[in-house]
Amino acid sequence: MSKYPVRSPEATLNHQLSKAGAFCNRVVRGINHLKPSKLARRRLEALIGINGCMGDMRLCDVVARQKAAEILFEVIDDLEPVFDEPSMRFFHITFADDLGLTSDRTPILRVGALKRKVYKAIRALGLSAIVEVENQPLLNYPAGGEGRTLMLHAHAIAWGKVSRRKFQDAKKELNGSRSWKNAFDAQPVMERELFDFDEVRRMACYVAKLPHDGKIRVPKGDGYRFQTVLQGYPDRLALRIAEGLSHYSIFDAVFSVGDGKHLRSIWKRRLVEWHRDRLNRASKVHDFDVDAFWRRRHSSKRSGYDKPFEID
Repeated sequence: MSKYPVRSPEATLNHQLSKAGAFCNRVVRGINHLKPSKLARRRLEALIGINGCMGDMRLCDVVARQKAAEILFEVIDDLEPVFDEPSMRFFHITFADDLGLTSDRTPILRVGALKRKVYKAIRALGLSAIVEVENQPLLNYPAGGEGRTLMLHAHAIAWGKVSRRKFQDAKKELNGSRSWKNAFDAQPVMERELFDFDEVRRMACYVAKLPHDGKIRVPKGDGYRFQTVLQGYPDRLALRIAEGLSHYSIFDAVFSVGDGKHLRSIWKRRLVEWHRDRLNRASKVHDFDVDAFWRRRHSSKRSGYDKPFEID
């Protein structure tokens, strides 16, 4: 019997949307710790999409992220005829490379570099894909008063008519290359084949998720494994993660490879249409310099952090 409940695709989507709401609540509590001025609070809330919104859609905009997940869940159905083609194979692939590791104390986000690396890897595997970048906290590493680790990585729904041997050989070559490294002794490129289209739909929910929970390293035999937890995930750390995401557009984090471009185009068009209507209904906050805004926040020392993000 499975350790975890197997939810329907629709229930999986609702579960992920509720987790996004919980992440938003955590970020709001982090904002409260700052005791911001009225203007600063208005800007912070607009960044995460509550009580107003920005003119563009930032990656930290929880309301836009929830809508983006809903739209992806719907447009992924366009792949069902492709799934049914003879010899077609579908995968969920996770890409976790050391270039995505950074400290929450002195964070450097290399979204552009990771995207380029993942794009080349998917091409090498002979697949098309829709890909989303995620940033999740590792809560108990490095520890010892040295802060926590942020793990920038990517999830892909990928497909193609590729033989098992060819795929495994290509994956082995990637994992054995000097360009792909993982400090935690895990394979940088890990896949799970999807044999039912409902699995594809569930994975569409997973790749679009927000960092509602964190990871910890726990001993396993002679090494370690990752365990998902909520405890020990400070509200200020959630706000710190939102800060990093605020430097990117939603469209920076979702990209396509090969035949995935059609799917992404439909997804983007529908999300833009939704946001245009949202701007007509919601209170729009005037554009401001996001980088300068966060620098002022850190100078106050209230955030618990004194270094802004560096962005590639």
